Amino acid sequence: EGTLTTDPTLWEIMHRKLGTWESHGARYWRRYCAGELAYDDFARLDVAAWKGAASALLDQAAAEVPLMPGCRELLDALHCRGIRTAIISNGLLRLARRLKRECGVSCALANREIVRRGSLTGGLDILVPYEAKGAALQRLMTRFRARKDQTAAVGDSRADCAMFDVAGLGIAFRPSDAFVRTRGHHVVEAPDLRQVGAILLNSA
Repeated sequence: EGTLTTDPTLWEIMHRKLGTWESHGARYWRRYCAGELAYDDFARLDVAAWKGAASALLDQAAAEVPLMPGCRELLDALHCRGIRTAIISNGLLRLARRLKRECGVSCALANREIVRRGSLTGGLDILVPYEAKGAALQRLMTRFRARKDQTAAVGDSRADCAMFDVAGLGIAFRPSDAFVRTRGHHVVEAPDLRQVGAILLNSA
């Protein structure tokens, strides 16, 4: 979210379907932005508000999340070059799996919503903690036998900076703040992933 997709987020769409955006989602988001909640705690609180909702409703919400302009073009261009792609997200696995399925991404790592008998339990397995994206990328590099100079990372948040440190090339895409902007090897401010593609393909 924020890289391959744009607003509204899956979180907001799901809350609005359930009528919990103002009472829960927006309030939790403001507390996170104010530094009152750690990201992983924010994510758990958000999903807890959906307890009892049909799992299929989350699939519908995930299907409605808009792709970032240039998303499909970027991924198609990389795949045509034989470049493997992966999603490492602090968001929800439901959305990551949608992108994996629709866009031919090799691997998707994200946080898993707990489902029982077709309904959300309100629980969330944090499989990609906020501070652990770099470690997740390192594991994928080992799995795919990819060297640092063969690896690139693209992201917009402070959590993505850990991936920039692990990868040979880090691209801060529409960075969320000045800190993220200084950590990428390249910065793309425009909301168009084709500009990211130009950097990646020229570096391949």
